[in-house]
Amino acid sequence: MTKSFAPKHEDFSVKRSFTLSVLGLGLLVAGALGQNFAPPKAQVPDKAMLTKIQQRLESLEAKLNQLVRRLGKSDSLTHPYARMILGDIGIYYKAAQWIIRHQEWYRSEYPQWTLEILERGIQRADQVLTTGRISWLPEVGPVCLGYRSSVDGSWQPYAVYLPADFARNPDKKRRLDVILHGRQATLTEVSFLYEHERATVDKTKDYIELHVYGRGNNGYRWAGETDVLEAVLNWAERFPEAFDPDRVVLRGFSMGGAGAWHLGLHYPHLWCSVSPGAGFTTTRGYVKNLPEPLPPYQEACLKIYDAVDYAENAYNVPIVAYGGELDPQLQAARNIEARLQPLGIPMTLIVGPQTEHRYHPESLKKILELQSKHASTGRPKYPERIRFVTYHPQYSNCYWLTVLPDKLYEPCRIEAHWKGKHYEVKTENVAAFILRLADEPKNPAAIRCRIDGQEVESYPDLILHTGDWLPQLRAGVCFRKTDQQWRREYLARMAREIERSGRKRDKVAGPIDDVFRAGFLCVTGTGTPWNARVNQYAQASLDRFRQEWSKYMRGELVVVPDTEVFSELLANNHLVLFGDPGSNRVLASILDYLPLTWTKPYLEWAGQRYDATEHVPVMCYPSPFAPNRMIVINSGHTFHQAEFEGSNALLFPRLGDYAILRLKSGNDPLAAEVVVAGLFDNRWRLQPGRP
Repeated sequence: MTKSFAPKHEDFSVKRSFTLSVLGLGLLVAGALGQNFAPPKAQVPDKAMLTKIQQRLESLEAKLNQLVRRLGKSDSLTHPYARMILGDIGIYYKAAQWIIRHQEWYRSEYPQWTLEILERGIQRADQVLTTGRISWLPEVGPVCLGYRSSVDGSWQPYAVYLPADFARNPDKKRRLDVILHGRQATLTEVSFLYEHERATVDKTKDYIELHVYGRGNNGYRWAGETDVLEAVLNWAERFPEAFDPDRVVLRGFSMGGAGAWHLGLHYPHLWCSVSPGAGFTTTRGYVKNLPEPLPPYQEACLKIYDAVDYAENAYNVPIVAYGGELDPQLQAARNIEARLQPLGIPMTLIVGPQTEHRYHPESLKKILELQSKHASTGRPKYPERIRFVTYHPQYSNCYWLTVLPDKLYEPCRIEAHWKGKHYEVKTENVAAFILRLADEPKNPAAIRCRIDGQEVESYPDLILHTGDWLPQLRAGVCFRKTDQQWRREYLARMAREIERSGRKRDKVAGPIDDVFRAGFLCVTGTGTPWNARVNQYAQASLDRFRQEWSKYMRGELVVVPDTEVFSELLANNHLVLFGDPGSNRVLASILDYLPLTWTKPYLEWAGQRYDATEHVPVMCYPSPFAPNRMIVINSGHTFHQAEFEGSNALLFPRLGDYAILRLKSGNDPLAAEVVVAGLFDNRWRLQPGRP
């Protein structure tokens, strides 16, 4: 069965056919404690096979270019249908391109799989070019789809398994299970696409499964986290009638279990149930031989991703956790359980008897039954009570509340309940919050609000809520704390005051690594550098970032010379500036804005001078070009190859918000040692008593 769409201003029709299929949960996944995840040695195919692959890749590239010209004539390439078509074909081109680029021939089957993947992309391109229709969703079975990431513009894949009656009832609201895969040292886009498209179909299931690629093996952190949310949003935008935001289940095993813990507890309002299997929930304790203590700025940044610190958010979402009795990773669930028991917050933990790192069949059956129960109930539209904790502004939403922490990396708690038009709120370490009302925005009624024992007059405002899958306008009230007193505030005024004060907030909070989960642009210098050694470091830092981003985050850096940067780019992107004020004119233009003095002979930081010929600043800071953007100087991610190929728990920030590095002599341009490093305070100032 097919469903036709006729987008306006298009000179081609779009036709989609639908179907369904499913992947079993009980797959064993690499990820045991202490395992080395470096990929195996490549089994490079012979010259004839490589030539054949290259020829098919060039053929697909030509068809993609032809599609771009065709789509560009009918409408902007930002049109959702144009994006959908190019994403669904581009994932095959990118898969082959990346396996060649990184020589990822980890299994003898991969060359043949690559050819088959390319043929699938060519078939899809030919369908659109010859018929103007999309017909690659099968009558039954899985299908791989793609989208262009907002982080770096790369094509990213995901797989969807549709129920047997989806073709007959494509507009029926359905439960969606978001599935996070475990770690696999041989995982590539080619293997993800090939294996999902040939997965076994379970025709008895009546819900949709969405399997996330998540940019490979990063534990669904940083841009990998963004990938999960964007994959679901892409599906929701394609089939808004079938998408039910109140019945989204999150589940995963091993690395996927760690991701389910993290995403489930950081975004508890997005799911009707969370089912983590194994995984890890803390860095310390899971990573062996971690120094005790870490530098204070590193220790603080563990609060970003350590799921155990967000355990009490289980108050807002049912947790159905699993671990094998003999699996060391059972400890992940025990950690959460230990935090919840004193708080009286329930959590279901199913332990597979005499089972190691896999699902016990009977335990899996219980998990699926409980998931079905929670999905049938669905998440509440407007829960009566909320209990929420966060440590970072990135994680600030829970149902009808949005909070702004006063001090980052310390527990920011809010408890709230309502009855009729009366709201009772208790806060800890909260600078401001938004309370969205259940009323329709056309006719919102005044409410009574008691905050920390203080009665505050509350008149509704209209607020665009963007913390859910689909933004919506809601009636709401904003509150800000001033001189230990709460007062009602207009959202527009509060936003301006927060920006004016320079307070850390969502998208403008640091540390350096936080910048790379949203859209960013690298800017290189074209001028004459002040110091050759600093320039060598900057160029080597960019080269390393480019290589590691491609290999481990499965994307391509967008790099622009400083002579080609214009206002729109400055306003719409985080900026990563490489070079020194002599070489990089964008960097030179903001010297008087930065919290340091940088001249050709010296750097001055916190009253201390450093020789600028052998020292380089590395930092993030609010962008002077846009209110909700950041700049980064001379850095990509602050963890590197060894961490990417070790445990995902090692992917935590190494430099905080800033560092001054002393460059070493020798043949390695990246050889450097940290002289000072740390975190700015909540208003982007150096903290008292710290360098």
